[in-house]
Amino acid sequence: MNKRKLIIRITGYIIFLLCLFFILRSSGYTVADITPEAIREIAHDNTALLMLIMLVIMTLQNIFTFIPLILVITANITLFGFWNGYLYGCLCSVIGSTLVFLSVRFLFHGLFKDSPKLRQLQDKIEKNGFTFVLLGRILPFMPTNLINITSGLSSIKTLHFIVATTIGNLIYGLVLSSVSFGILSASVHNFIYLVLTVFIVLVIGVFYYLKKRKLKKTTEAGTK
Repeated sequence: MNKRKLIIRITGYIIFLLCLFFILRSSGYTVADITPEAIREIAHDNTALLMLIMLVIMTLQNIFTFIPLILVITANITLFGFWNGYLYGCLCSVIGSTLVFLSVRFLFHGLFKDSPKLRQLQDKIEKNGFTFVLLGRILPFMPTNLINITSGLSSIKTLHFIVATTIGNLIYGLVLSSVSFGILSASVHNFIYLVLTVFIVLVIGVFYYLKKRKLKKTTEAGTK
């Protein structure tokens, strides 16, 4: 797919989401209406439609962060079960984040580039984009949409953004899913802790690899 077709598709999807958002707001829908029961009623228990609705909601959450992530994750788990809901929620979050990232990079770059706050965050991403995005996903010290926007303004590679977002969302999403699921059996708890441990080890390994590669490049540049 060439860049022009990508831009057209992203533009269409973003316009559709914004129109949907304002229609829902004008119809009196609020965040409190994002419940599994209401979503199931709208979709008439059609699985494909349920998945599409949750994808739209998650994308909106990446644009308008006043929609609590825990609320969306809880709805996913209730509708699809713990593991299916968790994995699908992470997938939707990655898709939503990437759409916002690409929209800012190719469509709305000029709209945000003059913001002093965003420029300050952009400088941090320029220095170590992968690590910044990854930590931003695991440790929610800043809103999701702010990470997406500043990443789109920066020169971070799209692949690095997607990989960091995926790893971070899998870790943070598993924690939130466990909390929202409530009462879990001991065996499920143990398995979750095992998965979390594997993810943490993976993250440490990625950090070590990137740091070692950066140090190697610096050393090679110094010897030339």
